[in-house]
Amino acid sequence: MTDATKLLNLFDDLGLGPYAGVPCSILNPLISSLEQDKSRIYVNAASEGEAMGVAAGWNLSGRQPVILMQNSGLGNAVNPLTSLQLIYRFPCLLIISWRGEPGRPDAPQHRLMGQKTPALLALLETPTEYLTGDWPTDREVIGRLHRQMVDLTSPVALIVPRGALTAAAGKEKPPSRRLARQEAIGIILGALSGGEAVVSTTGKISRELYTTSDREGNFYMVGSMGCASAIGLGLALAQPERPVVVLDGDGACLMKLGNLATIGHHRPRNFIHVVLDNEAYDSTGGQATTSASISLASVAQAAGYSTSQEVRDPQALAGQLRQALAQPGPHFIVAKVAPGAAADLQRPHLTPPEIKERFMTFLWQAGKP
Repeated sequence: MTDATKLLNLFDDLGLGPYAGVPCSILNPLISSLEQDKSRIYVNAASEGEAMGVAAGWNLSGRQPVILMQNSGLGNAVNPLTSLQLIYRFPCLLIISWRGEPGRPDAPQHRLMGQKTPALLALLETPTEYLTGDWPTDREVIGRLHRQMVDLTSPVALIVPRGALTAAAGKEKPPSRRLARQEAIGIILGALSGGEAVVSTTGKISRELYTTSDREGNFYMVGSMGCASAIGLGLALAQPERPVVVLDGDGACLMKLGNLATIGHHRPRNFIHVVLDNEAYDSTGGQATTSASISLASVAQAAGYSTSQEVRDPQALAGQLRQALAQPGPHFIVAKVAPGAAADLQRPHLTPPEIKERFMTFLWQAGKP
């Protein structure tokens, strides 16, 4: 496997940097190194499109930026890639993880993009190479890719398969005294009467909801990061008599922050938006989000939610849930929770179509308003 430190030193030698991106567990060795080493600039962007815009600003300043993303997030980057980087001829290095690589088991939401990633980059006429995990080979690959980037004055892409990068050795984080996220989910479920529709965001939150209490009224969203609150809004508007509870993460909420404005504008009275905020991208290795330095509750209040509160203990969370269920919304609750999850955390045993069918059956059996 290729060492992340060697890779970053090679980028320095080639004049590549600064860095922007959205985390991925496959790229965690690189991102962890960038977060720990303050000599290099790394912007942990809320979305891939934002990272592309930041990189364009660096291009205008004469730099050769590096943009890191999951291949599942490549779709979010296609529009700026085609309407910004390519038309202005901004040279940059895209480092793209290869989730759903054919022949390797992976989550269902990664299968299609895994199959299409190389073809999509070819369709976009983006020169592409693969990290092999053999350092002498990878050094040549990156040198060749960099020459293409400079000669063509164009974006180029480096696809990183799972296991091609070595894990970065980081400092151990001190234990957190915050409420555990799975405990918070248990408190939320304990406040419900049973007829509520619960939409959970992708990653660890859906897995923890499934492990805590698998119920027909749970819609486990896989992939589509940031879309849980939009799904919840659609449900709440379509079934105005049914309480809709969205379990969101801080990274997902930040990725689609505009959703808050849309929810605040339409003001669904039956909508409860809970953000389980651990200030980290927990599902991809614990890289930091920006939620530690902003108040998501203040953003939601300004966007038009009826109530918006931040809580840090079990009693406050339970109390806010009870009030939200008893009063017209929309309501926004930020629960500050600890990073990390159980090592043996289960995944839903249902396929995405089965999750959909079971949830729709629940909505009809529970009574269509």
